[in-house]
Amino acid sequence: MKHFNLYHKFALTMILLGLLPMLLLATFIANKMIRDYSRALSAQYDQASEYVLSSMESVFDNYNTISKMPYFYNMGVGNGADSYLSFDHFRKILTGEEYEAESMETDRQRDMQGFLQYLQSVDNYINSVHVLADQENGQRLSFHYSVYNTFFSNEGKFEELVSYEGLDRENKNLILIPPHTTAYYYGEPEQVFTIARNYFDLRGPVGHTPYVATIFIDVDLKRIEKIFQSIDFASNEQIYVVDKNGKCFYSNDEEVIGSDLAQKLQEIQNDKERFVVTADGKKYGLSVYICMDARVAFSDIRNMQRLMYGCILLSILLLFAGSFYFSARLTKPMQRLVNQMKKVGKGNFDIEIPVQSSDEIGTLAESFNEMSRELKKYIDQSYLAQIRQNEAELTALKSQIYPHFLYNTLEIIRMTALEDEEKSKVPEMIEALSQQIHYIIGPMQDLVPLEQEIDIVRKYAYLLNCRISGKVKLMVNAQGAAMIQVPKLILQPLVENAYVHGIKPKQGSGSIMIEAHRKEDTLEISVMDNGVGMDQDSIDKILQLLQGDAPGIKNQYNWQSIGLKNVHDRIRYLYGEEYGIQITSTVGVGTMISVILPWNTEEKGESPDDKDDIGG
Repeated sequence: MKHFNLYHKFALTMILLGLLPMLLLATFIANKMIRDYSRALSAQYDQASEYVLSSMESVFDNYNTISKMPYFYNMGVGNGADSYLSFDHFRKILTGEEYEAESMETDRQRDMQGFLQYLQSVDNYINSVHVLADQENGQRLSFHYSVYNTFFSNEGKFEELVSYEGLDRENKNLILIPPHTTAYYYGEPEQVFTIARNYFDLRGPVGHTPYVATIFIDVDLKRIEKIFQSIDFASNEQIYVVDKNGKCFYSNDEEVIGSDLAQKLQEIQNDKERFVVTADGKKYGLSVYICMDARVAFSDIRNMQRLMYGCILLSILLLFAGSFYFSARLTKPMQRLVNQMKKVGKGNFDIEIPVQSSDEIGTLAESFNEMSRELKKYIDQSYLAQIRQNEAELTALKSQIYPHFLYNTLEIIRMTALEDEEKSKVPEMIEALSQQIHYIIGPMQDLVPLEQEIDIVRKYAYLLNCRISGKVKLMVNAQGAAMIQVPKLILQPLVENAYVHGIKPKQGSGSIMIEAHRKEDTLEISVMDNGVGMDQDSIDKILQLLQGDAPGIKNQYNWQSIGLKNVHDRIRYLYGEEYGIQITSTVGVGTMISVILPWNTEEKGESPDDKDDIGG
């Protein structure tokens, strides 16, 4: 500790003796409270979910007993009611045995309605009862009874909602059908769930009981709601009761009742932001999911945690307040030093801090003054050297492309002079070349209007077409180009590249399109051709060239892609690494080379209309 100054000793003592133990204790207590609360909350919801399952199974046990009533139905049929066993009454009504042929349909309909009405009257929550049976002759018998509405409207709708065609005819257990509406009756549909049971002919030997019919019992969904009304659930919980296939039997979200929730429940269980408790019932294949937002579930404990940290924060403030007086002589000089350092950070190196003492603060102030003077001297020298180096590099890049450009243009004129016997084109070509040379060796400002760049490209295209008899068509779409500032000579190398490597290999005939448009704060200039295109390997070689230090791609004859590399490097020197050239190409379709530049206009205060001239 003897090597520590006063500030270090004071700060370290305050942290070790005051803040650190309090923070550790608060964190330990908060975490333990969260764990205990989580266990208690899980236990509470486990108990609630088990109660829900037990209550629902009791309800289904009751309807399971009710659904067996056809085997014990004792209402007689005709005059021979006392002459056959009770378990066979329902089958004889259904098949029409012991009825007179003339009145069988009427008598059977009457007795079946009596049975259905009797079955419905057993429980107040039963809305309607249905019986469907497939006869041996292929016809289907159907009987329906509703306590609310006797007008059955749609047989097909009913069979669809209860999945009659897919029903397992061999199942001897209670069948639960997810909630649906009674849309097969006229009038306002009710929300119900359906209990189904297959009825079998018990007259045969053991193990051979043929299927006869299926009984469907529609139960008002309020029967399940009654179970949940007896439990004091919070309003922010989501409760789902689903069967083994993920169909929702009940939920406090009415919109999902009857729908498939398998995927949703899987997502909920995987969501770490949710608190989920589940319970699975084995008797009827139902599961209960109780879930809620973890932030809401633990909101109370989190509030207590915030209160605890608030008390710690208050203690820290009091600790700082108590120590402020004793550290004032130390902190004020340090604050003055910090303020002066901020000024130096903004580029003001003429700062001098008055040295008012011979202690550590005085030594620090004297050292700071010396540092400021040396830093100012070093930055002046380094900054000037860097500017000169950047200017030299940019000039070298420009001078690299000028000979390449002039050589290619002179070669076009030479070849035209050799082939044109009348020499009628040569004077005009030389005039076009002189204008380009004047453009190149004229004023060396870095930026020129895009309009001038396009004009030079037009002259180059003219020279090119003199050589190849007008086989290259140049099209330009760049409204407002006079207002846009771009580096000099960035388009001509791209147009030349489009002709030499794109159009010329396909017998020198094709089109080149130049488009310029604005994308937010960038300007994108695209040079597109309909030439032979490039495969991915060729594109990768060019992209590797653009990222490397070589001036071009060397083959056995000369360098290639010098202009492309030069344009890319110049743009990055001027604007930064995020700008430059992008390449898109498809073999047999063509190539597009895009130049990405920062948006730059000649007038700083251009109007909104001006901004829209180039693709704004």
